[in-house]
Amino acid sequence: MLSAHPIRVVFMGSDELSCPFLTALANAPDVNVVAVVTQPDRGKGRHLRVQPGPVKVLAQSRDIPVLTPVRVNSPIVMETLAGLGIDAIVVMAYGQFLGDMLLSLPPFGCINLHVSLLPRWRGATPIHRAILAGDTITGVTAMMMDRGMDTGDILGQVKCPIAPTDTTGSIGTRLSESGSDLMLDVLRRLANGTCPRIPQDPALVTFAPKIQNAEEGLDWTKSAVENERKIRAFSPRPGAATYIPGPPGKPGMRLKVMAATVEDLPKAIAFTLPGTLLEMDPKKGPLIAGGSGRALRLTLVRPEGGKIMSGAAFANGYRSRTPIGIRFKNLPAPPPPNPQSGHDVMPETSGTATTPPTA
Repeated sequence: MLSAHPIRVVFMGSDELSCPFLTALANAPDVNVVAVVTQPDRGKGRHLRVQPGPVKVLAQSRDIPVLTPVRVNSPIVMETLAGLGIDAIVVMAYGQFLGDMLLSLPPFGCINLHVSLLPRWRGATPIHRAILAGDTITGVTAMMMDRGMDTGDILGQVKCPIAPTDTTGSIGTRLSESGSDLMLDVLRRLANGTCPRIPQDPALVTFAPKIQNAEEGLDWTKSAVENERKIRAFSPRPGAATYIPGPPGKPGMRLKVMAATVEDLPKAIAFTLPGTLLEMDPKKGPLIAGGSGRALRLTLVRPEGGKIMSGAAFANGYRSRTPIGIRFKNLPAPPPPNPQSGHDVMPETSGTATTPPTA
């Protein structure tokens, strides 16, 4: 049921996954998106050229005023939002914590869309962690935000199965569609006073911390099933990888693995050392022994410094430098961070609007 008056909303989001939610809000006849808050422009690519994020680009294309504060809880942001007469703040993959004053500002509250069935997978990478754990179902939760990390009352949920071929990217696409419908339904229920609030069960809590660089590597001592899950969980970002040693005195090669399938090993080679290259099939791609008597067939890869190619193309092009019997290794340890590097450091400035919001 549509509300009698447009619901005045500020949307906060930064990731590409946020964009379908903003689009749904902007298209809703009973919602008025009065401003968008997103992360500041960042350096991207090899030359770190400063570029706007996807949410900012989308908002500007829809003529929606944009705020890009370094600190969303700064006084200038509070003053700006307080002057807009908003009913609700909707948050989807924004990237900053909201303080008490901001949480208490809108009368309908701050609604967060989280891509898991809370309280399972609280945190930054819920889809990744669900695939890694072998979950068969996930979903989207609309939650009333509070001071904790994904701890607020549940306002509504929609479920989504995880197929054996799903990646983080494919699940995210489906969840953005069903989650957008949930978001609008919750907003309308809040407007007419019929939205339930269900506390989360603390006994069911699990956490989804950020993906660390050290997690990107495939561990060949683990089962082929676990490594295949990691490949799907890390697709499209950050990507799973392995390391192929070079000949004596020559460097090896980092190989990003973007898709793979699990195969049973013949009994005669079922106890081959994990990580051993068993085949370089010109039609199927490389086959590498894993733990638990199974193997991983690499079907889509990206060699270091090269382009994305099929496993078959890799087998044809890299056969001479990747002999049968070689053992793929864990990734070398990354170098320690350079304390002089400032790429990830943002200046301490108050937030400013790229387009002044109006009431």
